Formats: sequence, structure tokens, C-alpha cells
Amino acid sequence: MVRSSLSLTVGILLASSSAWVQYTDAQQQCNGYTELCSRTYDKVSYATAHNAYAFNPPNGLDTNQVNNIPTQLKDGIRAFMLDAYATPSGNPNEIELCHINCALLDGGALSATLALFKTFMDANPNEVITILWENAANLKPAQFQAVYAAAGLSPYLYAQATGATIWPTLAQMIASKKRLVNFIDSGADATVPWLMAEYDFIFETPYSIPKGTAYPCTIDRPKDQRKPMYVLNHFIQGATNAQGSTTSDPQPDVADQTNGPDLVSHINSCQTIFKQIPSFVAVDFYQKGSLTETVAKVNKVTWNGIAATTSGNNVQKTN
Repeated sequence: MVRSSLSLTVGILLASSSAWVQYTDAQQQCNGYTELCSRTYDKVSYATAHNAYAFNPPNGLDTNQVNNIPTQLKDGIRAFMLDAYATPSGNPNEIELCHINCALLDGGALSATLALFKTFMDANPNEVITILWENAANLKPAQFQAVYAAAGLSPYLYAQATGATIWPTLAQMIASKKRLVNFIDSGADATVPWLMAEYDFIFETPYSIPKGTAYPCTIDRPKDQRKPMYVLNHFIQGATNAQGSTTSDPQPDVADQTNGPDLVSHINSCQTIFKQIPSFVAVDFYQKGSLTETVAKVNKVTWNGIAATTSGNNVQKTN
């Protein structure tokens, strides 16, 4: 009996050890890097796609990206700026992804885009994803909640407790499966705790940067208020005159320079001024330049070598 009990105890210990090895192996990389697992969410820099949904029409005046969202995810983009509008049909149970207005650029229904995020998150359990919302139409949190729930994303939604200043590590978020973080620039309330008020946690550098001007390292939103994290807005705009009016347009032709040497210089300047790393490095046309490699350097990890897809992928499927 003693020997039987001893064998049983050893077997349990071995089984537990094996389970622990499997667990630690599963947590070995967080957002592509072992070193990031032990860091709290707010101490990591994330490659960010500005207006991630605005990749159609190809080479349109108001498109900010070339690749669709599944390709962005595959290429290492881990934070996504999205703009929320009411649907052209007035459907209260849906949200439309538009730029300035839906007649100018309509990125389609949010439900379709969230389905793509769910597919990726289901297949990639060690990834923490962030969505930064511009609530352009002043939609209610309950409307976001309904669309997210219908997309099956509710189990992934992370909510930082009110007043909490310490964030979990990426490994803790991954282990809890609460690894989809959402911030919104206006309209947040306590009824939907996971849709967090961006400016309670984050400040932003100026987003309107005319082509040929210096990249600023000042606090634009909320005005002159430091926060624990910040968005480095790094995308430039040119002026186009058409029929007597002037519009500001993205600049894909110079994106190699913008997202290459200029990005490195902008990050270095802002880190010196703010004494903290940028949490979200937001660019247009991320496939040009060296965004993910530069963000790896900010995180002080060796870049994993995953190169951006450069051919362009504008077909977005939901299945």
C-alpha cells in the first residue's frame, strides 16, 4: 500500500509537471515575443494601423491602408483605429465603419470586421489585441455591446477595474482569455465597462501633421493632460484642391520615408520629451517603411522578422 501510494503520488507530480510545462510552453510567446509575457499591458508598445478599415477603394484619396484587416493581423499589427458611424440604413443593431462620412468612404458593417477579429483570436490564443474607437456619430455603448456580443467576442473583452492603476501582464491576460482591449474617445459609461474611456488612460500627440512640417511631441488630446500611456500619431497629410475646395489626403508615395527614418526620429524625440515609450505607434500604409521592426526596438526585443505584406490585399472575407 505504501509503494502504491508512493507511485500514485509520483504519477500525480509527473502529470502536474507535464501540465505545467505545456502551460508555460503555451505562454512562451506573447504577441510574438517571449520577453513581452512578463510585461504589463501598459508597458508594451503596439504597432497600430490608423483607420485600419480604410483600405478600399484601392488607392482611393481617403484610404489609409493597402492591406485588409486579416492581413494586418498576420503582419503583426496589434492595435487598430476604427471610426464608428450610424449605418446608412439606420439599423440600430449595427455600426458602420466610415471615414468622415459614409458617402466618402464606407468600410462596411462592424459585424463583418469583428468576425475577422474573432477568427484570428480563436486561432491565435497568445495574442492581445487593442481597438481604439473614434465615436464619430456619438453612438451609445449599448450599441457597441450588441454588435460585439453578436460577433461572439464577449468572452475576450477585457475591462480595467475603475481606479485600478496596475494592468495585468500580457501572459495574465492570455491565461484569462480576456485579451481584447477597447478604448473609445467619447461616450463611455459604466454600463459597458469594457468600452473604456480612452482619455482616462491615454493621451495622444497631434494627428493633423501637414506634409513637410515637423513631427510634434506635444499633448493634443486630452489637452495638456499626461496619462500613463500615449498614442504616437505618425501619419502626414497633403492638400488637394478640387472644384474650389481643399481636402487633406494621406500620402502613400512618401510612406517609406515617413514610416522609416522619420518614424524612428519621431519616436526618439517623444521618448526623450515624455520619458516613456509610446504605447500605440499609429501609421498609414504600415506595409511601407519599418513599423514592426521599429516597434520591436522600442520594446527592446529582437525583431521576429515577420515582414509586412507589400502586394496589397483589398479583398476582405468573413468566412
